[in-house]
Amino acid sequence: MQVLKSRHNIWVFLLCVVGTQAVFVYGVANGYLSVDHYPMGRFYILFILATIYTVLDRGIGGIWDLIRPMLVWRVSIWWYVFAITWLTVFALAILFVKNLINGNGIVAIPLTFTMLNNFPLLKGIFLASIIEEIVWIGLILTVLQKRFTPLVSSQILGVFWYLWWVPVILYGQAVVPGVPVSILWLHYLGIAATCAWVYYFTKSGLVVALMQMLTNSVSLIVPILPHLSDVPTYITFIIGKLLFAILLFAMFGPKPLFGKTAKVAC
Repeated sequence: MQVLKSRHNIWVFLLCVVGTQAVFVYGVANGYLSVDHYPMGRFYILFILATIYTVLDRGIGGIWDLIRPMLVWRVSIWWYVFAITWLTVFALAILFVKNLINGNGIVAIPLTFTMLNNFPLLKGIFLASIIEEIVWIGLILTVLQKRFTPLVSSQILGVFWYLWWVPVILYGQAVVPGVPVSILWLHYLGIAATCAWVYYFTKSGLVVALMQMLTNSVSLIVPILPHLSDVPTYITFIIGKLLFAILLFAMFGPKPLFGKTAKVAC
């Protein structure tokens, strides 16, 4: 049974998600909540809120709508290749061009794979990526696309995704050092747009979650972060991701990019 009937439900939910995150991080930072709950607690809370919203908005059957995209795996192998490789290739390309501009020529770019020996880290990335796909893409993006085009929906999503991460970044625990908060919103706009583009054509939460896992891992492997490279290089990387995502929409659709809601692919 549907309890929530207002067309503004999604906005209330998004504000609730952002506000709850801020309260949770504040509680941990000030000792009101155990720091042991911090690493995955914020993601579990996000999932719990999404589940409650879904049940109130669509009824108990709506839970299946949350999970179903994660079971869609029969898509072209090239989508898996794209999900696994694109950001790594892009980061390496940025560093390659940087070396050429600095007059270093073609030199080996050192990669670090120590994260592969850190099971808790891998487990965290795995669970966080799945939860974020289910909530941000499978739920929120799908609802937004009923009113906006996929590109516009992704950018609205990216803003709230960024706001959800701001308290974590300001707290400074379990995040990479030296990331400029003032420019980081472009990072989430780029991630949201790329995820939206892949999800539109595949309807596969599994592929998007896989891409999220690699997105969360690339910066730990390729020296693209400010403390491993420099801030201008990282900003170029962030802006480049967003421009690349917009280019994908411009070249391959869905269209229109703006205006009325685009027809959803089947």
